[in-house]
Amino acid sequence: MKLHNNKKDLWVEDQKDQPLFFDNLPELMRPEKAAFVLGVSKQTIYDWRYRQKQKSIPPEMFIKINRMLYLRTNVLKQWIALQNG
Repeated sequence: MKLHNNKKDLWVEDQKDQPLFFDNLPELMRPEKAAFVLGVSKQTIYDWRYRQKQKSIPPEMFIKINRMLYLRTNVLKQWIALQNG
């Protein structure tokens, strides 16, 4: 089993070398947490929010609760899979 635990490489590979990405994350994440997990800047996350059509970002990825922006982890995971697949 390989464990990668630096800022840009937060994932674990099991014995079959299948990445287990986002397994222990909550259903909603703040942009700062998502930026850290993905190894991008917080500004990149906000850019995705405001340029959804240009970046092909699903609109359901973002939700506002009490004026706070959150990302839905399951939608983010699906979007990343589509980008890399």
